[in-house]
Amino acid sequence: MKLLALKFPGGQIDPVAGMPSGGVDTLGKIIRWGITILFITVTLAALIFLILGGIAWITSQGDKAKVEAARKRITFAIIGLIIAFSAYFIINVIGDFFGVKLLGVPCHLEGWIPIGC
Repeated sequence: MKLLALKFPGGQIDPVAGMPSGGVDTLGKIIRWGITILFITVTLAALIFLILGGIAWITSQGDKAKVEAARKRITFAIIGLIIAFSAYFIINVIGDFFGVKLLGVPCHLEGWIPIGC
């Protein structure tokens, strides 16, 4: 008789029996993958806002209000980059301290596109 199971790529976690059947490692890989994708997204968003702030500054035509708005956008984008890189550094330090790899994209998830292998 088959038990009710929740399928993840590469393994299963059996909620009825409560015993993982290869799924715990896969769940950890999925979480690692999600954190890495989140960092990539945040960094790209900050860079886009930095570029948009520069374009807004260039096209402000000397209007003080537009220059100030562009300066704030650039400042906040730089602060966002600093926060993102600091969070990445802190997660790496915590992972090294506890001996756990918290970041990185898993290369062998079934049905998923491997990125950064």
